Amino acid sequence: MSAERTVLLVEDEVLVAALAADTLQELGYSAIEATTIKAALEIMAESKHIAFAVVDVGLPDGRGDELAIKLLDLRAEMPIIMATGYGESHLDARLRANPRIAVLNKPYDMAQLEAAIKTVRPAT
Repeated sequence: MSAERTVLLVEDEVLVAALAADTLQELGYSAIEATTIKAALEIMAESKHIAFAVVDVGLPDGRGDELAIKLLDLRAEMPIIMATGYGESHLDARLRANPRIAVLNKPYDMAQLEAAIKTVRPAT
């Protein structure tokens, strides 16, 4: 799978991660999965070929929006989809103001994930 089609999926809920990975695969993407901030940062350090990330806001070792800011520090141009059950108002203001960030309310379905991808990657 090409680098343009590789996604960092950061989700600690097994069923949600499975649904998201299956959906991404159906949409033509390959997901590299992480369940923690630490694991996600290790993946990013090893791979420069990630097209975008889908990040859960609630992770066992910290807040997903803190991870998103670290990801943007590593690659400012990387689009990120923030999956949250808390709504956009709970996200860090730097993320809410960034046009490369989309918010995906949980629970979500394939169509909603696809729409979020089109928001952050309109050319795909």
